[in-house]
Amino acid sequence: MKIIVVILFTLFAISCNDSSNNESDSNTLVRIGSERITKDDLTNELNKLSFRQKSIYASTPEKLNEFLQTHINEKVLYNEAVKRGIGDRKDIQEDIDNYKKKLIAKTLGKEILQEVELTQEEIKEYYDKNRDDYKRIDISKIFIKFDSNENDPKAPALAKAEVVSKRANAGESFEELALEFSDDPISKKNLGNVEYINKGRFPEKIDIEIFTLKKEEITKPFEVQGGYLIIKSNKDPDYLPYAQVENQIRSELINEGLLNYINDLRNKWEVAVYKDRLKEISESESNEK
Repeated sequence: MKIIVVILFTLFAISCNDSSNNESDSNTLVRIGSERITKDDLTNELNKLSFRQKSIYASTPEKLNEFLQTHINEKVLYNEAVKRGIGDRKDIQEDIDNYKKKLIAKTLGKEILQEVELTQEEIKEYYDKNRDDYKRIDISKIFIKFDSNENDPKAPALAKAEVVSKRANAGESFEELALEFSDDPISKKNLGNVEYINKGRFPEKIDIEIFTLKKEEITKPFEVQGGYLIIKSNKDPDYLPYAQVENQIRSELINEGLLNYINDLRNKWEVAVYKDRLKEISESESNEK
């Protein structure tokens, strides 16, 4: 059903002309009964693709023919579906209505995004005010995985990690310890070196511990998924350069503008959410499983 709906909307974009046009019309690529697909139709459909997809299909006549054949197949399927009255079915009409609502809402969202204007000064001001969100730190790590062969897989891994951490803090080479004990093959290959990680990589409690490290300081083991980590700071924490996060901040602020607009609309249209009823539905669905 969903395939037919997609086909229906795709094919509305392909113009169908009367066969009274001369057969030798150089703009005609395909005739399907009294209808035709023209060069302009195909070009218009190509222009709707992403740059990468368009480049692939336009690269050779063979690839372009693949694209054309897909549209021919869609067209004949659409014609047959209309002949069978599928387009008049209630379920199809409901899907069309739902698609239409989503398309209209999405279009408004795009237009609002285009209307949000930001200056370089506003983006830089946001960066300066929220600089802590863009902290980074150059680290090395040793990962000790849980021992799946033990009844309690965590206990022996923690004991091992604590020994390694103490040896590192006592002055042994972190690189040599990583090479000997780390269960992470990628960082082990680099003698534990990970280079920079950004703030927010770990849960807040662990993040705080990592980003308060000074150069050469080493953490005690902390639990992560699948094992324990020991982190060494190779440099004092610093900040991602503004140029590196400018586009990210721009996107965040534009999206924030859209969300503010939507929240204003929610107030305008007096949206009320009854969360207790959501719980009823969730419990009902759980009981049916």
